Amino acid sequence: QSLATCYGDCSEIYGNIYNGPSIADENLEICPDGFHIPSDEEWMELEMYLGMSFEESQDYGFRGTDQGSQIAGNFNWWYSSGLLENNPMFGSSGFLALPGGWRDAVGGYGGMGLSGYFWSPSGTGGNEWRRRISWNDSGVDRGSAYRPSGFSVRCVGDAD
Repeated sequence: QSLATCYGDCSEIYGNIYNGPSIADENLEICPDGFHIPSDEEWMELEMYLGMSFEESQDYGFRGTDQGSQIAGNFNWWYSSGLLENNPMFGSSGFLALPGGWRDAVGGYGGMGLSGYFWSPSGTGGNEWRRRISWNDSGVDRGSAYRPSGFSVRCVGDAD
């Protein structure tokens, strides 16, 4: 079942949180015309553009040196005593990922201000790929998540 939700007053700042089925539901029109939710490969392309090696981009867990800091943005919405914001490359890419937190598979919420989780609809089985930017690491975490979980999305332009 598709679900777009948020907790607290997050939609004003962080936007909605979507579960796995909703990112595949074309009727929800999450992204505007001419845009789509990036695949795992497109995330890797961004990470490599920002300086991550090809080999490291293929790994799981936190990877890279400062790519998470480059992708993050707006000091005001992040927990402020971690490696992410203290890296001099913070916010330099213009991507401006925000820490909207997550919704777990049974409906609990957490992590607002600490982590930004972003779907990447290219998984297998009951999981999808996701990226996580965390207040306490300047890299980017690549992993999979159970489809009933809820995360943010970022839309990218379709190739011409």
